[in-house]
Amino acid sequence: MASPFTAALDLTGALDAAATTDEVGRQLFAALAPYGLRGLFAASFPRLPEDRLADIVDGLDLYTRMPVPGWLDSYYRRRLDDGNPVILAPGRRASPFRWSQPGFADLEGWAGLDLARDLGIEDGLAVPWHGPGGRFGVISLGFERFSFSAGEQRMLELAAMLAIVRMTEMTRTGAPSDTASLTTRERDCLSFVADGLSDVGIGEKLGISHTTAHAHVENAKRKLGARTRAQAVARLILLGLAWSPMPLLPQHDRDPAADQPSGRARSRPRAAGRKSS
Repeated sequence: MASPFTAALDLTGALDAAATTDEVGRQLFAALAPYGLRGLFAASFPRLPEDRLADIVDGLDLYTRMPVPGWLDSYYRRRLDDGNPVILAPGRRASPFRWSQPGFADLEGWAGLDLARDLGIEDGLAVPWHGPGGRFGVISLGFERFSFSAGEQRMLELAAMLAIVRMTEMTRTGAPSDTASLTTRERDCLSFVADGLSDVGIGEKLGISHTTAHAHVENAKRKLGARTRAQAVARLILLGLAWSPMPLLPQHDRDPAADQPSGRARSRPRAAGRKSS
């Protein structure tokens, strides 16, 4: 069985050829339609205090919108921006969430859920994106049925992440700052992250400690301007920097210097007569 990462890549393989954010949305919608996708929305918002909701909404930069028939008229008539977890939760968290389970008590029970179900959408999935520039993005997917396995949901999250990162890159609001300096180890570690390995699993694969593996991943996230591992993987792919992990060398054939995280300070000789604390 293909990993969720590989399945997501297969589903979104045409995204690189898209010329506009709306075309990215259409490609993603076509790819996920067999999974019961009924509606799609993607945009970025200014990062402002929540008591300025009107300014947050006014500052929307719409990437694409493909609503189910009847949604927009009812949404605006009922003023469903208030308490909308798709708008508010991404400003508080970086990980994907279901519409019905935003992770914050004050955002549960959103009235838009009842409207969505009346229009044939059982629940939805929102995937935030945080980058530089004082804005955050989100892609929101509404599904006819929400009964996915853990692997399927992970695949949907990764596919949506690839799409929102592609859209954000196209608007030039989230360009990474230091991608060229990613080390081979950092790329390898992110490739194993994409396959679902933990720091411990990555360490076992590469013959390094889990703390060193963690440091490589954190360095890569920083260089790619990503807040989560999924965001780092998505950006790596869309920048054309991803590859399958390099064949592993026997322990005695590897260069120990390659295992040291970049930017890590080396220990200095202790001054003569200085005692350790």
